[in-house]
Amino acid sequence: MKRLIVTIVVPLLVALASLANLVSFRLENLLRPVWTDALNLALAIGAALVVVFAVLAALSLRLSRPLARRPAFVLALLLAVAAGFIPRVVDMREQMAAKAESQAADADLEMKFQSDLLDRTDDIQDRIDAKNPYAPADALAFLEFAASADLSWRSLPDHTPEAFALLEQAIDGKVLDPDALVPGPTVDVPPVTLTVAFYDKWIRPGSPQAIRKHDWDVLQILVAKGADLSSPAAAPVRADLARTVILGDGRFLSLK
Repeated sequence: MKRLIVTIVVPLLVALASLANLVSFRLENLLRPVWTDALNLALAIGAALVVVFAVLAALSLRLSRPLARRPAFVLALLLAVAAGFIPRVVDMREQMAAKAESQAADADLEMKFQSDLLDRTDDIQDRIDAKNPYAPADALAFLEFAASADLSWRSLPDHTPEAFALLEQAIDGKVLDPDALVPGPTVDVPPVTLTVAFYDKWIRPGSPQAIRKHDWDVLQILVAKGADLSSPAAAPVRADLARTVILGDGRFLSLK
């Protein structure tokens, strides 16, 4: 009776425990947005190996060499237990690889932004010295660059102070004009000022519920620097500026 318990019941209990471990892992991640094929394969392999090692543990007690029976039995049971952790190990490796990839992407993003910031700093100074103002499309691209200088949402530095100082330098140096006319997307659409064009592209679509804080900050800088809002096209800008700003917890604000 005792031999029956050791031969069949113990491997069966170990197998059930390992299979329960596999099921538990899958249930823990049931609502996970990303579930890779590698994890599905790891689950299948883990379940198969649990069964194989449990069977080998039961058969090991029938080895012809008595001294080898117990070590083989224990080793097979340990392997059956270990097989139940295969998906967790695969998941851990995938998460580590994803984290390393994300860190590399963040480093590239920071390096690229730093390079762009230095290039724009030199470009603005060269333009001021040469009295060479931005073309409207380039000026709009610069406003978008300044508004996107906060990389803290990626756990990177916030470069907004430097970018906004550069924007003010460009306006004060008369190489970026808030009232420069930006052509419409088609010939039948009349041009609007740079300030209105920026508002229409980045603020108006989400107004008044969801406006990026730094887009609003750029608009405030343009207005403070004397942007002309008297045209009919600027009526929505005037209306939003008259509203009360409600700061949110994240990267957005709303208007009331």
